[in-house]
Amino acid sequence: MCIGLLLDIIFFIIDIIIPIWNSYNSGKISAYRKGLGKLLYALGGFLPMSYVLSLIIAIVLGILGYISVSTAVFILSFSGLVFGLEIIIWGVIATYLSAVSTVRGRDWKAGLITAYNAFATIFDAWAYISSFFSNLRDARKAIDSSDFSVIDVLIIFVAALGVGFIITYAAYKEGLKSARTRYWY
Repeated sequence: MCIGLLLDIIFFIIDIIIPIWNSYNSGKISAYRKGLGKLLYALGGFLPMSYVLSLIIAIVLGILGYISVSTAVFILSFSGLVFGLEIIIWGVIATYLSAVSTVRGRDWKAGLITAYNAFATIFDAWAYISSFFSNLRDARKAIDSSDFSVIDVLIIFVAALGVGFIITYAAYKEGLKSARTRYWY
């Protein structure tokens, strides 16, 4: 097995776990601040999970030959354009919330998380800006290709959004339920 493929699989697993964890925590936050919890659920749980699932579905279907190469390239490029911006927005929100936690809690560990979030957000923004035009060019070339299928793209995105919603909403509800559970001893 190629080391690059192994690393891709590890990153996909991590990219699936993080939105589930974010959705669970968003449910806990919603018990106290409903609007903030739903915003964090959408930006930190549902959309990232849909992004990862659309990539996984496109890669698997492309490898198996069920979709054309141009359709897979379009999905990968389009996902980079749309969800890349969402990841930057989520990074700014996460950095802000961890900074507030650092200031209120005066905890050095929260300060380390804030520094990491800030660095990761800057890195994500740089990667997004530097790859924006190449992703846009690749998406346009894929659309112009003769074997491009809009129906395949729509099916993959709808499937990714549907499965992503089911998984993250279940985690969100569990977080909401756990925050409302009171233990009396």
